[in-house]
Amino acid sequence: MDYHHLTPKERALIAQLWNNGISMRQLARRLQRDPGTISREIKRNRSGQKYLSVPARARYLERRMECRRKRLYQNPRLTAYISEKLELSWSPEQIAGRIRLDYPDDRDMKISHSSIYRSLRADLLPRSVQLTMKLRHYGRQHGETRGYKAGAREIRERSKEALRRKRLGDWEADTIGFGQAKRAYLLNVTDRKSRYCCLAVLRNIRREEVMRGFEFFFEGGKVPLRTVTSDRGIEFNCHREFESRFEALYYYTRPASPWQKPTVENTNGLIRQFFPRGTRFTELTPEAVAFVMERLNDRPRKCLNWKTPAEVISSYLLHFT
Repeated sequence: MDYHHLTPKERALIAQLWNNGISMRQLARRLQRDPGTISREIKRNRSGQKYLSVPARARYLERRMECRRKRLYQNPRLTAYISEKLELSWSPEQIAGRIRLDYPDDRDMKISHSSIYRSLRADLLPRSVQLTMKLRHYGRQHGETRGYKAGAREIRERSKEALRRKRLGDWEADTIGFGQAKRAYLLNVTDRKSRYCCLAVLRNIRREEVMRGFEFFFEGGKVPLRTVTSDRGIEFNCHREFESRFEALYYYTRPASPWQKPTVENTNGLIRQFFPRGTRFTELTPEAVAFVMERLNDRPRKCLNWKTPAEVISSYLLHFT
């Protein structure tokens, strides 16, 4: 039978019955536990001649935390690995998932994401400012999103392969404005399958500037390109030029429907970890944007079985170039 730690309810029952003279064996039968479990619990956690459930649980939790401290202190490799990834803005879940890929046969390099969280709360590891970030709902829209675009392809026409993320090269595009007067914009184009993102600073919100960003990303076949999907903002009124330039298909979501491009919207939230609302446009330098792009593409994703977007794209380019 699998072992499970005593619950607060069981400790309360032990306190009630044992303090009233019930034997340990009778308690064990009542709780369907091994008599040794009851004996050790009372011996370790009683208060004088009595057993009190609340102090008993406090002592139990203190010992568990001490065990975790010893495990981390006695394994500097594990501590160093976790600390390094926290500095890269990885979440505890990403660290715990990726470490299984990096050290598949090393039993000393195993830890759960919940243990990392508990270690952070206990100040056993350096805190990363990114852990306090919450992905906010951002229903902002740029420009007029309701306009009709002659000859535009609707998202419902997109292929099943693109819809189901079966292949690389199906991208979603969006822009993020910065500064109170929106004096700077970031073009974000994210691949639906690999989650690989391409970021570029825009000098303005015109379609010519967006096309310049697309050319920077896609010219020369640096990454696979089959389709791009965006909202109907005026900056994306470039479908004809795009399809002519790249021989790829351009699709538009329905008006006011950001959920129809969930991949790029999620990436927008990750970008806000580095460039929060209120970021001044002067901070949006090409070097800073390149740094953020590298960090995001080198971050393991659960949906990729803890591989990174860069690894997925690189594997494709290695086999098809």
